[in-house]
Amino acid sequence: MIIDTHLHVGFKGFSEQELINYLDANGIEKCWLLTWEEQAPVIDDLYQHLSIDRVLEAYHNHPDRIVPFYAPDPGRRNVESLISKYLEMGVQGIGELKVKYKWSSPEMLRYLKAVDGTGCPVLFHMEADRYHFIPPNDNVTGKALDVIMNRGFNGVVRKYVDRFINLTGLFKEKFKARLKYFPGYLMDFQGLEKRLQQFPDINFIAHGPRFWNHVSRNPDEELNFMRGKVEEEGIAVQLLKEYDNLYADISGKSGFNALTRDEDFAKELLHECADKLLYGTDNYELGHFEAIKSFELPKQKEELILHENAEALIQP
Repeated sequence: MIIDTHLHVGFKGFSEQELINYLDANGIEKCWLLTWEEQAPVIDDLYQHLSIDRVLEAYHNHPDRIVPFYAPDPGRRNVESLISKYLEMGVQGIGELKVKYKWSSPEMLRYLKAVDGTGCPVLFHMEADRYHFIPPNDNVTGKALDVIMNRGFNGVVRKYVDRFINLTGLFKEKFKARLKYFPGYLMDFQGLEKRLQQFPDINFIAHGPRFWNHVSRNPDEELNFMRGKVEEEGIAVQLLKEYDNLYADISGKSGFNALTRDEDFAKELLHECADKLLYGTDNYELGHFEAIKSFELPKQKEELILHENAEALIQP
């Protein structure tokens, strides 16, 4: 049995029917279907609204295949009533929480108080802050610059272009004028640890590049995805091991990268934390399932990752 704990409808071309086709083609019995809601995103190009309405529609059409999640923006004034309303409509988890707040913010304290006692897990996205390059226009050149500076080459181009401009002074004013500060998503590990301590009855599920980059100590924050050997365990692994209420899903490019950058480390992590990890893809067909199978885990541990942990986290 397989449960994909991180999927979206309307993301990366997945319509409702394509989502079901994907589940069928890959032998996936169920999926957690997640929203993304952010009010007033700092950078519009980084945000794609993934509505609760489409999640609930898919759930009502396929109640045996879909577990609906919803994460209202913590800045909404009626966040408590929204959570209560949608739980009554069948929502079983909070996610994907992908917002510009820090865990230490008063908005997040209020949010977690609203979730506490519901039995819902909270699936969240961590991403580091940075300066985002705003391309000059929407033509072919602008789109190419967007890919090169913001998404391409693992962040290396942006890093070295910035260094070159600062050293030479060439195009400095024009370049700096096109940089906009992105504050990151739930990026403070110290704040996360405090919330894990404050809310022991909430199960938190981590996801995203900042979390998975920090399986190693002192990663290069300017890179999108860390490469190479994990010489020393980072705070992400330490928190997973220390707190019973912290889990992580292996979805997306970031989770896949963490499984493949250092096979010896990944195998050890899967063995030691099999009861804390969840299978998921985030609509990416990178080979997450094949990666799990390649480690030839004992069947009991493989089953934990593929479905048993997910089943335990959702209230019957």
